[in-house]
Amino acid sequence: MLNRKDIFALGFMIFALFFGAGNLIFPPELGALAGTQFLPAMLGFIVTGVGLPLVGLIAVAWVGGGISTLANPLPKFVGALLTFALYVAIGPFFGIPRTSVVTYELGVVPFLSGPSQTSLMVSSSLFFLVTLYLVLKPGKLLDIIGRFITPLLLIALATLSISSIINPLSTVQRPAPGYASFTDAFIQGFLQGYLTLDALGALVFGVIILHTLHARGLKHRTAQLKTVTRAGLIAAVSLTLVYTGLGFIGRNSFGAVGSVDGPSLLQQYADNTFGTIGLIILGIAILLACLTTSVGLVTAFSEYLMSFSSRLSLPVTGTITTVSGFTISIFGLNTLLTIAIPVLMFLYPIVIVLIGLTFVRSFLKKTSLVYQTTLFVTALFSLVSALTSLKVLPGILINVYKIFPLTEQNLAWLLPALITFAISSSIGHVSSHSIPEKRIG
Repeated sequence: MLNRKDIFALGFMIFALFFGAGNLIFPPELGALAGTQFLPAMLGFIVTGVGLPLVGLIAVAWVGGGISTLANPLPKFVGALLTFALYVAIGPFFGIPRTSVVTYELGVVPFLSGPSQTSLMVSSSLFFLVTLYLVLKPGKLLDIIGRFITPLLLIALATLSISSIINPLSTVQRPAPGYASFTDAFIQGFLQGYLTLDALGALVFGVIILHTLHARGLKHRTAQLKTVTRAGLIAAVSLTLVYTGLGFIGRNSFGAVGSVDGPSLLQQYADNTFGTIGLIILGIAILLACLTTSVGLVTAFSEYLMSFSSRLSLPVTGTITTVSGFTISIFGLNTLLTIAIPVLMFLYPIVIVLIGLTFVRSFLKKTSLVYQTTLFVTALFSLVSALTSLKVLPGILINVYKIFPLTEQNLAWLLPALITFAISSSIGHVSSHSIPEKRIG
């Protein structure tokens, strides 16, 4: 087992891997919209924005592998396809280039006269050079991120968050439409946390964490599960505190800023409260948040590429991945966003169901039947949702789809998946109980 100091460092490393660009922006927006209903909205956000990733992380440690291991009961080609789609979607074609672009737009542009292609290329080049350097130090990730980068990030965020509580820019405003009651605000926060898509990252980052533990000599599955659970709880508490602090910035600044846009709330609060120093603190927080996520995603995708051939090494795959991320961040991110987001929304429910099935797998009598039917129904509804967002479905199909509950909340898959699971799992139990009875007769 790792000692207490190492477990805290691992917890901070997990926090840093999860806390990326979207995580920095969502809470201030939620705080501004919720206003006086801030508490229930933040509780809802924490349930899905913190709880789901934590459960996903534990699921990875539970089975000792990522999405390919979770999908073992499925046909091999389906598991391979899911793994490929997940790694590509949150890797070089979306997640990785986005970290660089957000760093540039929120952390660099405020200090320039305006954005330009040249400054974007310089910023992205430096960003990915640092990313590649950290990726090529895999044995040092726990030390570099857990013991050095994360404390700096937490200090920067704590400075901004605490000051917004002590010195708010405005009085707390009324909640926006849809946030008026405790229940409404909780549901809105729940949906905002759901849309962070962090459960996808859990299956990728979980593998990195297992590799880190293996390198530290912790190879037994039970010991790994206990360590990941403890470190994951430390990360969850840290994320909860940071999200709440960022939410307070939006809650206590909206009246003065007049915008619910996360970047605007953060930048104007930092500038109005601390001036240039505030923008520097915010820039450092954005850089560190995006850098740690970038390192995690590049490491994960590089290791995924290495699984295809023993001839591939980390320097080779790491370079390929960072160059791909750099290229897309410069030339094609905006175009890819229109495709990547529906793809992620298609994958997310499938991943959530996979995580849930992992914890009940040992109780199922006909595992393959339950997995295949439940995930087929989930994938079908997720696909329709993704195609609806792309506006490529005929109007009649969209109208039929909207009949199902929770369609507006992007949760139309939930009830059909639960019903399918109940039916398929009961079939397995009924058939298993009927066999002895037939033999007796």
